[in-house]
Amino acid sequence: MNSMKSMFFPDTVAIIGVSNSPANNGKIIVENMDRFGFKGTLYLVGGRRDFLGARPIYSGIREIPVVPDLTVILIPARGLRETLEECGEKGIRQVVIETGGFSEFGEERKGLEEEILKVAHKWGMQIIGPNCVGIVNVENGLILPFYPLYPHEAEKGPVSVVSQSGGLVHDIIILSNTENVGVNKLVSIGNKLVCDENDILEYLISDPTTDMIGLYLENIRDGRRLMDLAASTAKPLILLKSNRSPGSTHIAKFHTSALAGDDRVGDEALKQAGIIRVGNLPEMVNCFKAFTLPPLKGRRLAVMARSGGHAVLAADSVYLHGFTLASFSDEFFGMLSEKTRAGVIRRTNPLDLGDVFDFNVYMEITEKALKEEGVDGVLLLHSYALGGDLEPTLNYIASCGSLTRKYGKPIIFCTVPHREHLLTLREVKEFPIFNQVDDALAAVWKAYLHHRSIEEASSGRDRVRYKEGRALPPRLPEGVMAPAEVFELLKNFDLQVVDYKVADGLESGIKAARELGYPVALKTASPNILHKTEKGGVLLNLVDEPALSLAFGSMEADSYLLQKMAPTGLEIIIGGKYDSEFGPVVLCGMGGIFVEVYKDVSLRVAPVDEKGAREMIESLKGAPILTGFRGRPGYDLEYLVTALVRVSTLLVSHPEIGALDINPLILFEEGKGGVIVDGKIEVR
Repeated sequence: MNSMKSMFFPDTVAIIGVSNSPANNGKIIVENMDRFGFKGTLYLVGGRRDFLGARPIYSGIREIPVVPDLTVILIPARGLRETLEECGEKGIRQVVIETGGFSEFGEERKGLEEEILKVAHKWGMQIIGPNCVGIVNVENGLILPFYPLYPHEAEKGPVSVVSQSGGLVHDIIILSNTENVGVNKLVSIGNKLVCDENDILEYLISDPTTDMIGLYLENIRDGRRLMDLAASTAKPLILLKSNRSPGSTHIAKFHTSALAGDDRVGDEALKQAGIIRVGNLPEMVNCFKAFTLPPLKGRRLAVMARSGGHAVLAADSVYLHGFTLASFSDEFFGMLSEKTRAGVIRRTNPLDLGDVFDFNVYMEITEKALKEEGVDGVLLLHSYALGGDLEPTLNYIASCGSLTRKYGKPIIFCTVPHREHLLTLREVKEFPIFNQVDDALAAVWKAYLHHRSIEEASSGRDRVRYKEGRALPPRLPEGVMAPAEVFELLKNFDLQVVDYKVADGLESGIKAARELGYPVALKTASPNILHKTEKGGVLLNLVDEPALSLAFGSMEADSYLLQKMAPTGLEIIIGGKYDSEFGPVVLCGMGGIFVEVYKDVSLRVAPVDEKGAREMIESLKGAPILTGFRGRPGYDLEYLVTALVRVSTLLVSHPEIGALDINPLILFEEGKGGVIVDGKIEVR
């Protein structure tokens, strides 16, 4: 952690790749550092000795009289390995490589990255990059991007950002500045060969001047570590994740693979970890604004607007986003009658204040609403006219900021500014302004859910850890497991399976059926036939030997599986898969042959405890069927919870399992348990 801190707070910085050329990118970094008032010492290195202003440019890293705390490299990729070796020999351990031209250009460039990794491991280097713009630390003026930045467009604030894209770092800075949101530390991690998003995130979580963290990621190196880091902090993590399109178009062999696409797994995993996922940069910045407001203690909003249309639309939006309209007291309405024309303003929420023209009265009504015990926050829709309304509006915004801080309740201020006032209104410090009600309430709702989850966690709720470190049992053989092998593995994890026997033909099949007892089911036991019903590999409810003999005559297979027919019940699917970013994932849903049609499933990253299993079940659309619907009896949910937990344990114990389908698990009525009648497992 201390070495990561020296990345952000170095006393000495070497910049390799500086010249006097007008197009030199290294020179831009020096200019950025000077503009932002970096107090440390810069050492410049170029291809030959020279001067940049009063600063000498050394011809090599060996000429620098000290060992720099941090070195920034911006030279052609072909000379990078030699330069890194010189840095290692010099004693340099913290490096930012901004050079591009690696795997982002093609797989054939991966050899260059492997060379960098070898040198980094040899010298114990921490490296950010390559193919990045490095670090922006507004706190101390460490500004490493090779594009120009200026202090007035990157003012200090509570927001820090980790981004795979250097261009998005620039856009986040500019957009945040436009929306009057201050930034703190921003890091472009590029190809993240050594330091990845989790390394930077771990530092920012500990950083006392970072209150919230934005992330832009194209892929996630270690999703389970990311989830654990999110669980370790009360700071909101707001993630914009790209590459949402399906990774392949092949037909999935397992129901779980078809239902649990990579992006859906990611979406559910992030939600499970309490990470707020957004779809674009404006939505991310709106969340930043929402988190600068005091947290809502509840969902009750007072809504005030200057027109009836605004008031009605705002009321719709309040309910759409999960909030409710607060009830005002008689005392509040009494005050309102005194301040307005009698009988004109209705005693309702939302309030139409179109008949009020005195900004001082606006302020009194706003403050009175905040004082109401039944009000958790105030939503203001403010329209103003050109001319004399601008200055009172600016004062009103500033007063709303003061009232928000005074009462610890948020005022959600929405206005559509005139074009010439677009930036003027947003320059009222320390108070966010939103353009659209829907955008504002969507962001505030995310903030409300985050604060509520943190309160629940602080009240003693244990958080499940997702980074496993325990010893694992012997690895399963690669490939698709035979049905009998699947059933034996499930039984080893205390999962109930229907009685079964394996037969190689009619004679052994008849013997097996006698031992099991009729009626029986006959299935092909070939591991290569995954969808047995579609291939004619399943014949059910065979009641005697003649029926069994006919069944054997119609089914050709190398081996056969005979099963005791299970009692009727509700068909459930339990699935599992190994996700490349988040590891083992558990799936639960309404089962049978229509599972891919209805797609009524829930997902959760393993391990899943009993609480998580119940949440999975409760989130299903078919949950009312499970609990009992219109006089029909419910099913054994406790058994299903236990089964989910045990499947989770199986997947964590055997991360080599690429896909698992238990379909169906027959769930019986409450208190009567259930049984697995079919299962498939593929080991990767």
